Amino acid sequence: MRTRTHGGVAARSIVAGTAVRPMIRATAGIEAGPPPLKVVVPLRRRTARLVAIGFAVVFVLMIGAAAFQTQLAQRQVKLDKVDRAIRDATDDYNRLRRERAELQSPERLVTEATKLGMQPAESTAFVSIDPEMVAEVQRSSGGVFDANASTVSPLDEFIRVKAIAGTSP
Repeated sequence: MRTRTHGGVAARSIVAGTAVRPMIRATAGIEAGPPPLKVVVPLRRRTARLVAIGFAVVFVLMIGAAAFQTQLAQRQVKLDKVDRAIRDATDDYNRLRRERAELQSPERLVTEATKLGMQPAESTAFVSIDPEMVAEVQRSSGGVFDANASTVSPLDEFIRVKAIAGTSP
């Protein structure tokens, strides 16, 4: 017996001259319903969309960076104004201190006293003041502002100076 295939159908022939009987091969079953459809976008459109989205993202990032830089610049301008105000206040403070020192200078006091008709003293005398009284006055008046002043009380400083000088307080 021989098997021949014609157009996908297997036929069997018997050598002895009998009739040919076709054999059908078993196939997979046919699914019911239409096949699932898929939208295929041409490659050019997909690329154009991706490029447009990329440009939009870059544009938004650049706008954000510009806004951030603007905020930084505005804050720097404010800091510069504050620094300038601090510098001006420090200069005014130093100028006022110089003026005060000039106004308290002995030469100026002598000149102003002579203008008022006063005469220089012929003898000088020192008046000793109790250190506790000095400390009390400074405490009640809030003390003297000095950026370099220590936190030691005036009475303690007085006692320390007297100990170094060798006299008792």
